[in-house]
This record gives sequence, structure tokens and C-alpha cells, in this order.
Amino acid sequence: MSSEAKSVLAMLSILLLLFCAVVSVLSNPAISLYQCKTDDDVCATKAVNLAYPLILEANEEIGAESIDPLFQPEIEGNLSILKFKLFNTTVTGFKTCSAENAKYNDEQQTLRIDIVCGAFTLSGSYDINGQLIVLPVQGNGDYVLTTKKYRLIIDLELKTITGKDGKTYRTVKNFKMEADPLEPVNYDFRNLFNGQKDLADTVLKFANENWREVAHEVQLPVFVANIKKMVKNANKYLKTIPIEEYTQQ
Repeated sequence: MSSEAKSVLAMLSILLLLFCAVVSVLSNPAISLYQCKTDDDVCATKAVNLAYPLILEANEEIGAESIDPLFQPEIEGNLSILKFKLFNTTVTGFKTCSAENAKYNDEQQTLRIDIVCGAFTLSGSYDINGQLIVLPVQGNGDYVLTTKKYRLIIDLELKTITGKDGKTYRTVKNFKMEADPLEPVNYDFRNLFNGQKDLADTVLKFANENWREVAHEVQLPVFVANIKKMVKNANKYLKTIPIEEYTQQ
């Protein structure tokens, strides 16, 4: 195996722990999270930020999708007092994200990442019915949702599997996440209450004045759907590269 090929495989060990992605050409040796000691946050954070831009790229050969822009045919939120669906949503903004801190534990096969993103935009159509905290809300139509700075905290649980070829592969088993808007979020949902302007204006004014509380109420199904696509991408890459190949020195 050439030194350039080994460099590519080493980079994949980073991507493994941040949903992973393909590396096309690298001229210098890559930083690997396997070279970071457990709780060496500086090393892990550097590795994550080196890898992160690469996970946003589509790869038709293995079926990996673009993460920015990201297309979601349908996102469903079944909350206790509010039901909504978002259709044909385009999400942009993951390119603005970077890790402020990453904590890797090799023995436990976990990675916790604290990410700050500059801005997100979501646009598509919606159907909503229920109660938005204290106000009734109902409608369907087009929507645009824009944010500024956002913090995401993602906890990844990994696992090791054996392929049909007898080789071992590392994949993302599960994840949990938290999201917190650090600056105002703008909600623009058109045709609320079938176009009854007074009712619609009241709900939109409430949502935009109470952006943090509203975001915490409704955002999780949207972020989970997006991160699931990242994990799906990651595992497509991971299942093509045995662990022993990208941990070779």
C-alpha cells in the first residue's frame, strides 16, 4: 500500500468518530483520533475540525448524500401538544459549523462533540396543528426558518462489527444530542390559520419574540432527522474500510 493511500485511510479513522467521510487526496499525514489519548481534548478537537468539512460531501459511488445543502423529503414532529410535518425541506448551514471541544474515550468507544454553527436556513412547506406553548396554531403552506449562531452537543456511541469478509469495521451505533440557539431565530410560516392575518400575526409575533423557548419546544425532531442522515452517510463509508487498514502506521 502506498504512503498516500495509508494517509487517506488514517484520515478515515477521524471521520469514523465524526460521522466520517471520504478523503480523496491528502498530501500530508492525517491526524487520527486513534493517536489521541483518552481525555486529550486538544488533540481530539483538532482531529475533528480537520475532518469535519469532508463529511459534507456527496459520494454517488457509495450512496452518500450531500449534507450542505441537505434535502429532507419529510420531517415529522409528534410532540405532546403539537403535531407538525415539514415537506421538501432544504437545509443549509452545516458548512458554518466547527467543534469548540471534542472528548474522545477509546475504551468506551464514545465521542462527545461541542459544535458551534454560524447560521442555518430551512425552507419548504409545512402542516401544523396544536398548541405552540400557550397559543393555538394551525395551518399549511410554505415556510422559511432562519437562525444565527447555534450550539449543538452530540454524543456518539460506536460499535465494532465483523463483516462477511471476516474483517472488523467500526460504525456509529447511536447518538444523542442537544441544541441551543445562541442568537435570535426567525420563523416565517405562511398561510397560518388559512390566511387569517390577525391570528397568524399573533402567533408569528409570539414565536419571534420568544425564539429560544419556541426553538427548545419544537427543534429536536428536525435536528435528529438531519443528524440521522449524517450517521447514515458515515456508516456507508465505514463499511468500506476495515479497521486494521486505517489504523496502520
